[in-house]
Amino acid sequence: MYKILLVDDEHLEREALKKVISENLNYAEIVGQTSSGREAVELSDKLSPHLIFMDIKIPGIDGIEAARRIKEKDPNKVVIMLTAYDSFELAQGAIRARANDYILKPVRSTEVINIIEKHYNNMSKKIEELSIGDVSVDNVVSKELLKAIEYIKANFHNGISLNDVACYVNLSAYYLSKLFKKELGINFIDYITFYRMKKAKELLRDTDTPIVNIAIELGYSEPNYFSKVFKKNFGITPSQYRDEKKSERIKKLKGNLFFKHTPRINGGWYI
Repeated sequence: MYKILLVDDEHLEREALKKVISENLNYAEIVGQTSSGREAVELSDKLSPHLIFMDIKIPGIDGIEAARRIKEKDPNKVVIMLTAYDSFELAQGAIRARANDYILKPVRSTEVINIIEKHYNNMSKKIEELSIGDVSVDNVVSKELLKAIEYIKANFHNGISLNDVACYVNLSAYYLSKLFKKELGINFIDYITFYRMKKAKELLRDTDTPIVNIAIELGYSEPNYFSKVFKKNFGITPSQYRDEKKSERIKKLKGNLFFKHTPRINGGWYI
């Protein structure tokens, strides 16, 4: 899940953001909220959100200072500044704090959705590139992390732990965990889950393998838990995803005027 932290001293503003996100983005989860800049910094450390909506005018440590401290600790965290004031000085302060975006209140639901989708897609694209190995060492990550990722790709189905991977690449588990956060913006467990879900979609889309067998093949001992994780990430169950992809292929084949034979879908005949 894409984890989001809300920081605003106006309760109604936080509730409005929660409503927009929960009703429109099934891959996003509100992991915490606060009205305090100091607590925002603490929750950022504790909850490891991917994205933070940060109001500029909050009590104590203001939003710009809180954003500066958060970005100083972890530059990969996305901070979206919120303000009711269209001020050049405030915008300048947000830029100096290395905020990723700046939104004027009252925020529009479409603007919130678009900005989350943009940063979520950026993160997913970076992880996807690493998953398929289509990236250079110099451009994105260290050699140690690439070696760890290659090991994960070869052994993800064996229930590997952070300690297993750290031992393989001759690093401490603590340091490897910091590498994942620093260079990918996610933790080790999130990366394992992302890669498993990527393989799950491929198997559901391209094979007739029973879902129970897919769960086992991906390293899940409980098929129900696999289904729960899949639905949490994509908003639908594995069987619903398979049915959707099957229907899409049927429509595509039926729309092909040059296709004269009965289409065969995933081992079953469509008549």
